[in-house]
Amino acid sequence: MSQSTSTIHEPRRRWLAMIPRPLLVVLTILLVAGAFVTGNALRAGSDALIGSEPRSNGGIAAATTSEQIASLQAQLTTNAGDLDAATTLASLYLQQARETGDTGLYGRAGSLLDGVLEREPEHIEALAGQAALALARHDFLPALDWALRARSIQPDSLAVFPVLIDAYVELGQYDAAVATADAFINLKPNLASYTRVAYLRELYGDPVGASEALSLALDSVHGGTEPGGWTRVQIGNLYLSTGNLDTAEREYTQTLALLPGYAPAQAGLGRIAAARGDYPLAIELLTDAATRVPLPEYVIALGDVYAVSGNTQAAAEQYALVQAMTQLLAANGVNSDLELALFAADHPTFANGLTPDGTVEQARAALAVRPGIYGHDTLAWALFRAGEYDAAWAESQQALQLGTRDALLHYHAGMIANARGDSNAARLHLGTALSINPHFSILHASDARKTLAALGR
Repeated sequence: MSQSTSTIHEPRRRWLAMIPRPLLVVLTILLVAGAFVTGNALRAGSDALIGSEPRSNGGIAAATTSEQIASLQAQLTTNAGDLDAATTLASLYLQQARETGDTGLYGRAGSLLDGVLEREPEHIEALAGQAALALARHDFLPALDWALRARSIQPDSLAVFPVLIDAYVELGQYDAAVATADAFINLKPNLASYTRVAYLRELYGDPVGASEALSLALDSVHGGTEPGGWTRVQIGNLYLSTGNLDTAEREYTQTLALLPGYAPAQAGLGRIAAARGDYPLAIELLTDAATRVPLPEYVIALGDVYAVSGNTQAAAEQYALVQAMTQLLAANGVNSDLELALFAADHPTFANGLTPDGTVEQARAALAVRPGIYGHDTLAWALFRAGEYDAAWAESQQALQLGTRDALLHYHAGMIANARGDSNAARLHLGTALSINPHFSILHASDARKTLAALGR
């Protein structure tokens, strides 16, 4: 994490140089923030299985996740010693948890994987499954340990690369993530490798490159499947994160045409409606998304729409629900301290008793577990709320070290600079935030515009 920007970008140049020429042509026209991270809540680890390729099982790959689970459960009833089937079932439990928001499925997955590894300690897919489970729970160091253990046994296993890259990213080990993604995409250009390239390109400030990588990812998967829908939503999220509302709307609408009621697409349309000031429609769409898949990010967004529309009681009800949801997540082993710290810094009235200093402590603890740029940004914002402006500025600079084109990062930097009396830096970062995406936050975009106007030229 302490590496200089030039050091971090050097492997990126090697990465481009090492990609086979036909692939380089398309990848260099190639990024994004979205449910990769836009909105950000409970992003990390939740998509660890996207594009992963568990062993196929008797031609059931075209069935729904629930149908595949039922088939494998029946198979294991008649043959409890089928370790490959047990590992695939564990991966499907994680997939179903991602589709439904039911983190109680993590325990079932973990029990199956533990059983497989008791019988066969070097079962590669089970080791990768343990890494994916740890990622889903935001337990990143153990995730890295599981992935490295698997890689030491079978370095070129396709099951290992996605979880290894995700663990490196969440731990702020970006050089290692780039090098691993380079090896992965040379070995197997597929959904999993393209989506990792896309997110790394986003982190390094290349939204055009990320968009192209996601398009390649979409071409590699059937659009009517959940992974296909997820990928198209990420494309929509990318457009949304750069303020292109009409194109983002098109992607979400196309997703819903193939997967009616798909919650991530519904939530995307809800955010677009909120950006356009159509609060009743935003409330309807976000309520539907949160009902289908009860994720804190949807509930927070819904609460924010209620807040800006003047319905403070309804907003308070949604924010209280966030606290209950995160308690349930914790009961299922999910560490959401980073998301809770950011929520508390943004919504101090609803911080569940946390003082500003308490929020800083929570953010510091979260950064120790997740020492990436978003950990630094959350600590910066918590420090800002606590009035520790110089310390906040130092953390904000760490958050911006990769050149990430994320409007929220620049908004935080601009507001912190303004509080420190650095008008030039405040104008620079607030102007950058609004140029990246004038609709970056229903809570903060208007503050950015007002502060920038007050600073003048």
